[in-house]
Order: sequence, then C-alpha cells, then structure tokens
Amino acid sequence: MASTKTIIEEIRQLSARDRRVVIKQLEQLKTESTTVAKRRPATSGKAKNRPYAALLELAGAAHSNEVDVSTDKYRHLAAAYADTHDAT
Repeated sequence: MASTKTIIEEIRQLSARDRRVVIKQLEQLKTESTTVAKRRPATSGKAKNRPYAALLELAGAAHSNEVDVSTDKYRHLAAAYADTHDAT
C-alpha cells in the first residue's frame, strides 16, 4: 500500500478535473463511514469491559412510551405520604 505522501504527490500530477473526481470520491467515503458510525453507538474501551458503563453511554438515546411512577411522581408521592390514620 502506498504511503500518504506518495498518494498526494500522484494526485498533484493529475489534471484539475481528475483531482475533483478524487476529492468527490474521498468525500463519499467520509460520508459512508460517518453513516456507519451513526448506526451503531460507539463504546469506549472501558465500556466494552464493563456492561453497566455501556448502558450509561446509551442513557438518553432511547425513549419509552411506557408509563411508570416517574411520569406522575407527585401524585404517587402524595398518596405515599398521605396520613391514613384516623384522628379519633
């Protein structure tokens, strides 16, 4: 495989039209690699070894339509702290 320096020198010898073609193809490669990276969340080296860390990296990236206590926590807290004892 040619070194970067060699590739750049060869590109300099191309015509302006051919250089534009090379630039366009390189930009397409960049777009393709960015698209692949967006599909799969990146995990750091530490996260690969620790499952909980991987879950924390995903925090806020997903949404659930399920209703739980946190959706109306004040109503549930009021019921939990309500005085249910008779005053007699």
